[in-house]
Amino acid sequence: MIKYMICLAFVLSGINNPSFSQGTHPDIDKLAGEPGSITQTSLYLSTSKDIYVSGEDLWFNAFILNATDFTLSSLDNTLYLQLQEQDTDSIVWQEMYPISNGLSAGHVYLPPTLTRGTYLLKGYTAHSFFTGQPWFYAAARIQVVNDPQEIRTWKKQQQPGTLAKEGIQFHVFPEGGNLVADALNRVAFKAVDKDGQPVAVKGTLLKGNTPLLDFNTVHDGMGSFLFTPEKNTAYHIRLAARKDSVYPLPIASGSSTGMRLVKKEGDSLTFRIITPHTTVPQKFYLRLQVRGAVQSIAAGRLNDSVNVKIPVQNSPQGIGEVTLFNEQLQPIAERLVYLHPEQQFSIRFSMLKEQYNRKEKVSVKINTTDANGSPVAAVLSLRVYDDLFHHTQNTDIVSYYYLSTQIRGRINDPGYYFDSTHANRHEAMDLLLLTQGWRRYVWDSIKPVLSDSLPARITAKKAGKEKQPPSLFLFNYNKTNTRITLPDNAGRFYLTPEYLALGPRFFVKYFSDKEYIIHVDDPFEAIRKAQATHPPTLLLPEKSVVKAVTDTAYIPYGKTLKEITVAAKGPAFSDRYFGYLDSIAKYEGNTDYVGACGWLNCPDGRTDIKPVEGKTYHMFSSSVTSHQHVILTADNNKEVVYHYPKYTEQELLKKFKMTITKGYYQSREFYEPDYDKETSTVSDTRNTLLWKPTIVTDKNGEATVEFFSSDVTRPFIGIAEGVTGAGVLGVNKFSFRIR
Repeated sequence: MIKYMICLAFVLSGINNPSFSQGTHPDIDKLAGEPGSITQTSLYLSTSKDIYVSGEDLWFNAFILNATDFTLSSLDNTLYLQLQEQDTDSIVWQEMYPISNGLSAGHVYLPPTLTRGTYLLKGYTAHSFFTGQPWFYAAARIQVVNDPQEIRTWKKQQQPGTLAKEGIQFHVFPEGGNLVADALNRVAFKAVDKDGQPVAVKGTLLKGNTPLLDFNTVHDGMGSFLFTPEKNTAYHIRLAARKDSVYPLPIASGSSTGMRLVKKEGDSLTFRIITPHTTVPQKFYLRLQVRGAVQSIAAGRLNDSVNVKIPVQNSPQGIGEVTLFNEQLQPIAERLVYLHPEQQFSIRFSMLKEQYNRKEKVSVKINTTDANGSPVAAVLSLRVYDDLFHHTQNTDIVSYYYLSTQIRGRINDPGYYFDSTHANRHEAMDLLLLTQGWRRYVWDSIKPVLSDSLPARITAKKAGKEKQPPSLFLFNYNKTNTRITLPDNAGRFYLTPEYLALGPRFFVKYFSDKEYIIHVDDPFEAIRKAQATHPPTLLLPEKSVVKAVTDTAYIPYGKTLKEITVAAKGPAFSDRYFGYLDSIAKYEGNTDYVGACGWLNCPDGRTDIKPVEGKTYHMFSSSVTSHQHVILTADNNKEVVYHYPKYTEQELLKKFKMTITKGYYQSREFYEPDYDKETSTVSDTRNTLLWKPTIVTDKNGEATVEFFSSDVTRPFIGIAEGVTGAGVLGVNKFSFRIR
């Protein structure tokens, strides 16, 4: 519920109590109803590991949440997935997958010929991807190697940034956006090198040549300081390591209005609103919203300064956007504050051992609890894999939803701000929000690109006066799944999720003596055009400053066998049903026969005997009349090697009045051996032991999973992440070693 605060809570002495008369407040109603009308979802992708060997299966899962409250969304039914080479933008895989109640999962095949490099797994849905949006987040970065031994020298570790001698970028950010003259101001700053990596700096604030104060970075090149600027006075900063460079501050004018966060408690935020050079009381509004949902609005008048206390006890976890508006409802100052970091739900593991023998059963009990320690049901994903294939570049579900998708620009190590082992994480988070701003879409300029159904149409090849286009028969290759649909008068129809579930490829056939053309819109072409017209900036965690290191641990993965190509004779079709159609076209649609005389198409007597492919036959070379005795001479016969007619896929489709189209890609089952029931002397070299895209804890917050270790004697890592029914996110890890 939105709270309208008409009387402000804390008023400085000497300032009249700012308030409005009782009655309706149309300005407040307008501010409360300002967010756009487009319903959005937010898509998060994760993979079974971070590094893959070409030729492996990449297993993925997706959470599709409502963008406002982070609960599982039922708005989207189709996931459009692409695997793209990062350096060339080349698409190496694109398929559609079904979404059920905000969850999707499947696999992507990485061919053995895939080159070593960095790839992006990118996801799109009808309510998460729009033309005109400035940023794109729904991607997971993976690394591909051609042989596991390459990881020994390829794998990298993060190193702290150092001050670059050339190309340093230093920016200052006054709190709220403006410097206010003759008032205490907070100024945040950020320093990065030419590659965008944070660097630690020390510096001095000067008025002319007079030093006023010294400062230094607190975290990732960020820090802040307090000072009171004079009206229309120039100030600048000089960094200790770069005394030849001067960084000016904005000029504080006498007409500025600013805001500063002076107190942050568990149930409220207190802001100081400042306009020291105005003698006439000014009307103002202060609005708090979280992910576009308005939480509270304060209104009042001031002619110098006033403290405003905003309640936040019922606001959700995440970034709160506090905006100060003037009497004309124009935003004049803004501030981001992170609310309720303690609300993250907990995922705990038990029954685990530090070490396991080869092929031993591993049992993991999972408990999910809320911030108070009470059991809470949750939907989780869990993956367990060799730590060798782990990389720290990717984000997790907590930092992705609460941070990465909410503010402007790339973030170096977003997981840092949610790791309880870092005592300064809350201070660091506040500096990040002061220096990087947040996203804001211009709602009028963005439009949906995709839908859950594929638009299609059927048109006559020759124009005529058809009253109604023919009905359509939809079926998979063996006709175990069939549907019938009827286009509208204009020939339009839609391949709905029900139809797309027919199979990864299915057929659409029409029934008419006339020739028609069936066209199905390509959703991936729509994605390509939207990104070409309004290219969004892909925002992933910043690449770490890295150096190559040698992994001295034993890597028990042998050399990958080179690809062997098996060639087969005869036509090769992309779908088994084409082979069936080819047989019909060759045999049922073929009038050739072996006659009673043993010759090909003998006029002496027609039979039902079909010729044999590749066999040599006599046939008459001169014209003869059927049903008459024919005398074989040297002039009227010849020998031929018989071959059936050959058809391309397009020729077969045209012949049988149909088209083939994509449906949902059907993933095969993730392999899990059961050594309780089977014994094997074959070496088990699985590097991914478990991939469970969906685990649901019960009302007691409990679930148990079991799997078997492999023969790979290395450390393994397990990562569980998910969401509760209330939209609270959580993540946790465990590790063990196979000895």
